[in-house]
Order: sequence, then structure tokens, then C-alpha cells
Amino acid sequence: MRFAHFADIHLGYEQYNQPWRAEDITNAFRLAAKKAVEEKVDFVVISGDLFHRSYPTPKTIKDAIEILEIFKEQKIPVFAVEGNHDRSVRDMSAYHLLEKLGLLTILGLRKNKIERDNVLCQKIGDVYFVKGIYEGIEIVGESYKTRWRIDRIKPLLKPSTSESILVLHQAVKEVIDIELEIAYELTLNDLPKARYYALGHVHLPKILEFDGSYVVYPGSIERYDAREASIFVDYSESLVKREGCKKGFVVVDNFKPKFIEIKTRNLLNFVVNGENYSEVEKKTSELAKFAENEDLVVLKILCREEIDVKKLTQLFSSVKHLELRFERLREKKQEFKEIPAENQFFNEFELKLLEILREESEALRGSAIEIIKEHFGLGEFKSLKDFSEIEKSGAEKGSEKVEVEKEKKETKKIDSVDGKKKPKTLLDFLGD
Repeated sequence: MRFAHFADIHLGYEQYNQPWRAEDITNAFRLAAKKAVEEKVDFVVISGDLFHRSYPTPKTIKDAIEILEIFKEQKIPVFAVEGNHDRSVRDMSAYHLLEKLGLLTILGLRKNKIERDNVLCQKIGDVYFVKGIYEGIEIVGESYKTRWRIDRIKPLLKPSTSESILVLHQAVKEVIDIELEIAYELTLNDLPKARYYALGHVHLPKILEFDGSYVVYPGSIERYDAREASIFVDYSESLVKREGCKKGFVVVDNFKPKFIEIKTRNLLNFVVNGENYSEVEKKTSELAKFAENEDLVVLKILCREEIDVKKLTQLFSSVKHLELRFERLREKKQEFKEIPAENQFFNEFELKLLEILREESEALRGSAIEIIKEHFGLGEFKSLKDFSEIEKSGAEKGSEKVEVEKEKKETKKIDSVDGKKKPKTLLDFLGD
């Protein structure tokens, strides 16, 4: 068994408002589809966000049809789930058109029964749950759901066989915690047992092993934003360069994934930090040497002085597109707020208790309860619980009421210290 795993294709995305970027994405998907056929895959899985918008343009739909026909001509079935970019507020999306044309099958909950090859349609109440089937391999999936909604359908996602693939467009906490700052909907422990987890939504390629299975994000097929750059260069005190991520898809052979790289246009992410314009210009001039004619460049300038944007832009006149961002650095005055002394907030009993609780000795810390009992006149009871139960019993029995005659020590309230009003709450103590 051999299949191709795609995700986050984003057909129709005109990055940086450049129509030719949508063509870059289309070309990358077309190239990937042809490579998948060359890899002799049995079927294809798309883990969401085939489109960038829920209402793609006619041109974008035409591109999707033409590329998916590459698989149809080779009799390679395609199983897909809708991503957050694909889903519309109505019951139908562009996926349903593609399904009607026999180009893919939408996995998950459906209102209507689906009958076709390689599909199992189970009736659940008044709806149907659609699964893919290929030579005994069960392909279970569901379209993108918010965190609380995915919890409600998790029981349906449990495969009925050990030879299974789970297809979702969701962020898994343990994966995004590695280096991403986005919200998550699931943890690894939330995932039902499967042999392979075909995931989408995270744009950086990630392949993790979990409980004897693979959890895989192939990543977006093109460079979606500056975090997915092919090269990163930070030029502050010294020039630091590092390679970015690769782009492509995954071929899975007997549940073992292999990343297949697709050559895409370079996206260079440059950051220049300088005290003055002269320093910034010098550093930027050095960075311009890394850029080639067909590259995309995102340049962020941090400087304390105003800069000549036009002059810096001219340094990259030969690249395909430049996105320049400027941030003016300003001195921040550090403010120190005086913290009141403890005796301005705590009374004598509270200060004594704090002092004991700070001790490292277990014996000294254990005496704190005795001081509390003595302070509140509870010395004759073994514990505060005993006092609470006796007091409750006395209130209920009336004539058999237990009288607590120990005189409670009252701590004199201090309204002011050195002419200043004494704080009454912890917020007063800490300040606004």
C-alpha cells in the first residue's frame, strides 16, 4: 500500500497581492501531482485547505479540476477533508463540485448518502459518516472543527480496524509547541488509535512518531509567509544565516512516510538592526548579495533613526518582489515602583505566621497550625474540622448546642502607618 499525502495547498492565494504568486502555487501543485503519479501511489489524501478561499474564483476552480484530473486519468482515488479556508457558511463548498465531477471524495459527516467505489457510508441517526476504503485500509476523516466541536465527534473518528489512516485539518498541541505560536484543538492523547495520522493546518513539514504510529504534517506546498522562508538572515551585531524549511508532500509506503521536496521560488527573510541609517544601509547592501533575480524578499529594518526607504529598495531592484517593513526603535525609560514594607499591610499575627511559614524546618512550619488555633481560640479541638463539625451540630440541635466559650483574641486594627492609610486588600498592597 502506497499513498500520497498533501495538505495546505491554498490554490488561488495571491500572496503580497501579486497574481503571479497564485500561479506559483498552481504550478507547485501540478508538479507535485505528477511526481505522486511517478511514485506509483495507490491513492491520494488531501488534509484540507486545497483552496485559499471558501469561494474560489472560476480560474482557481479550473486549475483544481485540471490538476485533480491527473489522478483521475490514472484511476487514483482522492480522499479529502475541508480545511478552515475551504469551508463556507453554507452546506456546500467547492469540494462538492469536485466530488460531483468524480475528482475526490469528501470524508466525514454528510447529510446525504454517498455511493461509489472505495467508499463506506455509515448511517448515524439522520446523517451519514463517509469513510474511504482501499484494499482493507480504512481512511477516516473529518473537516476542520473548532476545539469544542471536534470533542463532540471524536467517538466517530475511531477506526474499526488497526490498518487505518486518520485524516484531519487540526493543530495538535505537541507539534505546534515545538516552534509555532498558534492555537491548538487537539493533543496527541486526544487522537484515536490509527496507523497513520494524515494532518493538515500546520504549514511547516513535521513528521513525529507517537505510540508506534506516525503523526505527519506535510506542510504547505508553497511558501505561505515569512516564517516559511527558504533562508533566514539576522544582521544585528553579526550576520547570522540559517536555512529554512523545504516544501513538498509526503509519500507513505506501508505507513512509513517519506518527504518529497518540490522546488519552489525562494523566499528570503532578512532582519537588519542598526543604530543609525548609515549602519543600516551598509548591512542591507551586504544582504542584497544573497538575493537572486526570481526571489521574494521580506526585509525588516529596526533602527533608531528615520531611513530612506526608496534608497534601500533600490538595492533589491533585481528581485521579483520586495516587502520592506520598518520599525522605529525608541528608548524605553524603565520605571521602578517602590514596594511597601510588609508591616504596612500585614498585622502582627500575620507577620509572625509568615515568618514561620518561610522556615525550611518542617517542625517549625508544622507549628503554624497551633498558632492559628491559639489565635482563634480553637486550642481544645484537635483540628479546624472538629470545630466546624461541632459548631454545625450545635446549630442544628438547638438545646444541645455546643458553646464555644474560649475568648477569641482580637487583633487591633491599624488604620494608618506614618500618617498613611493602611492598605486593606492585597491589591492595595501591591498597588494598581
